[in-house]
This record gives sequence, structure tokens and C-alpha cells, in this order.
Amino acid sequence: MRAIGVKAFIEKSFHTFAFEGEWKDSFGEPEKNFKMILYGESGHGKTEFNVRFAKYLTVFGKVLYISYEQGISKSLQDSIVRNNMDDVAGKVMFTSGGLFSEVVDYIKKSRSRIVIIDSLDFMKLTVDQYKILIKTYPKKAFIIIAWAKNGTPKSQHAKDIEFMVDIKSLVEDFTITLPRSRFGGNKPFVIWDNCKKKVKQPDLFNQD
Repeated sequence: MRAIGVKAFIEKSFHTFAFEGEWKDSFGEPEKNFKMILYGESGHGKTEFNVRFAKYLTVFGKVLYISYEQGISKSLQDSIVRNNMDDVAGKVMFTSGGLFSEVVDYIKKSRSRIVIIDSLDFMKLTVDQYKILIKTYPKKAFIIIAWAKNGTPKSQHAKDIEFMVDIKSLVEDFTITLPRSRFGGNKPFVIWDNCKKKVKQPDLFNQD
């Protein structure tokens, strides 16, 4: 338990990632240990976004991409090539995942600042396991990918985790149509221009 007064709270400084351009427009300037869930139906661009995001995040630190769903595969390789990830060689590590205990240990060994898990559903990540991750590594940022059905996370665990994170993002037709970030932004994010469709403006949220 920790207590802090109003004046001390107001004067307290927080470390943030200085996002720029389209990233700031959609997600604001998140704290360095931000938590995000990204969900969408199959084939709508979740992995493509995360490879792009992983590349951008190397500006701020090393990234660990845990690829449960696609593993070390040709499809993931294609996305890596499309996004010219060789530009950030040595700053992103891809792994095919494993037992939860192995993942916890590997995150420590990787010395990564940002961890991407693709996906919650394939890994069968539970709420309790998610809490263990963020408690074990309170200074790291976590991005959790999840399956969706009818515009919401498909599994109950993903639904529950959605309430706990700072950034919630729905992917539809290669566009994040509804980014909801506690750090500002909240404009739609186009993953692929040639797949862009007319999207509705997001309803901003102010709830915890």
C-alpha cells in the first residue's frame, strides 16, 4: 500500500514514450510501462500492425515479439520483409512461445523493454497469468493480441483484461477503427492504405 498527497501527485513526473505523427494521433504519449490490448477477427491486419508497431517501438527500446499463433513461419516472415525489419536488426527478437513459466523467464533474459504476445487466445493466457506478468515486470510495456467476435474480444479472459489496460484497439479491414487510449490521440490508425475504407469516428471514453 502506498499513499501520496495532492501536491506531491501534481508535481510527480512520469516517464513516457514521445510518440510522433500517426502514432501520437492514435495513441497519445503512453507511459513507458503502458498496457495495450489489440483485438480483431482473422485476416483483418492484427499481425501486420504489430510488426509495424514493433519496428516503431525500437526507437524507445528492445522489443520481444512472442509469436504463439503463427510461430516462426513464412507468413510472419512475409510481414517482416514487407515492413523492412532488417532496418532494426538486433532490436527485435521473435520467439515461438512456450509454457507460461518459460515465457516469464525468457522475458527477463531478453532484457526487452516492450513485450508483444500474439495471441492471448492461442496461448490461453488467463487473467491471473496476465497479473503475474505485469507484477513481475512492472517497468515493461505489454501489448496483448486477442481474437474478436462482433467487435469485442472473443474470450472472457480478453474481455476482463480489456478493463485493465491503458489502450484498447479494435482492428477492422486493416484499420484500427476505434483506438481508445488514456494517453490521448484516439484517431483511427490506417495499417494499409490500399485496404483503407471509410471508418466511423471513435467515441472517446473517460472510464477506468
